[in-house]
Amino acid sequence: MRKTLLLSVAAVMFTAMTYGQTRTAREKTILNIFGRLNLAIDPYDDLFCWTDGFAYYRPFFSDIRELGIEPRADGNIIYLVGGTNHEGGYGISIQLAADGKMTIAEEDWRFKKGDRVEYRVVKDEPLLIIKDVRTGAIKDILKKFNGRLYDRYVDDIYNYILAGSFKRQLGNNDIIKFDRDKSVVSGLISKGETEYNLIDDFEDTPVPIFRISEKIAFKAKRILIGIELVPMCNYPEGDDDWMLMEDESKPTITLVKITEESDFPQGRFPLVSNQVMTLTELEMYAGEPNLQNLKIMRNEIYARYGYKFKTRDMADFFGTQDWYYPQFDDVTSKLTEIEQINIALIQVLEKR
Repeated sequence: MRKTLLLSVAAVMFTAMTYGQTRTAREKTILNIFGRLNLAIDPYDDLFCWTDGFAYYRPFFSDIRELGIEPRADGNIIYLVGGTNHEGGYGISIQLAADGKMTIAEEDWRFKKGDRVEYRVVKDEPLLIIKDVRTGAIKDILKKFNGRLYDRYVDDIYNYILAGSFKRQLGNNDIIKFDRDKSVVSGLISKGETEYNLIDDFEDTPVPIFRISEKIAFKAKRILIGIELVPMCNYPEGDDDWMLMEDESKPTITLVKITEESDFPQGRFPLVSNQVMTLTELEMYAGEPNLQNLKIMRNEIYARYGYKFKTRDMADFFGTQDWYYPQFDDVTSKLTEIEQINIALIQVLEKR
């Protein structure tokens, strides 16, 4: 009896191992992109979404934008189809080969036909990385996500624009703190916490404009030293929340960032060393004026490792940072995978 039981357990383990070992490269790719292999039962249910930080994309094996075509579980073209909170019509077509490799199937304004698409997991986060067919340079990435795109927009505003502790550039030294996880600010209007509501542009897409009361609203702009809060007011002929304009009768408030979380890297842009970011996220995080901030964001990664800058502007800028200690002529080998990807994406934005 015991021998039979042991043989049965061994048989089950062998079958499971064999199944895992015999899964084809194509099946592994389908599992990575779709989240499951059996797509014929209910092709719309429980499929992963992907996002570039601006639009969401759901995977299908048929182009559902064409009327009368239903998704199916076979085929060689994966269609990532979706949109923003405000509009649809966004799509990326991917050629899936028998060996599981992926390439862009149809050229559009972002990608060329034949550009490589790689699935990679970085710091437990699944990514689709699109690389130039000729040079191999990274062009863009998509992140796998569950949930609502609306919530992701809100989280991005918290993380890339508002979060942190600040002091007014002009005025008292009271600390103003925006929470990273919820719509709460302390020290801005009163010493205690004050809740605010983000404004929905076109009533469906949150933007970095927040209302504290009927008469108090601000547009938040990220700048190199912190954030600018521009007072807002209603259009004379509009009562809707999203119909706001800058109130030129009130001064802009400049907030200088004074601290980051203790476990974050040093510098103005610590998140680029902590997580892979999409082009949209990087652009929001860079703030204004965009190009100079992108250059500082990219070089700040090297500065954290003690790189000795050869250009006068970067040497002078980082020389004023109390955390910067120039030691090495080359720090390339010290860069993490996250930093390498983000550097490549920042360079894409700089070239634009």
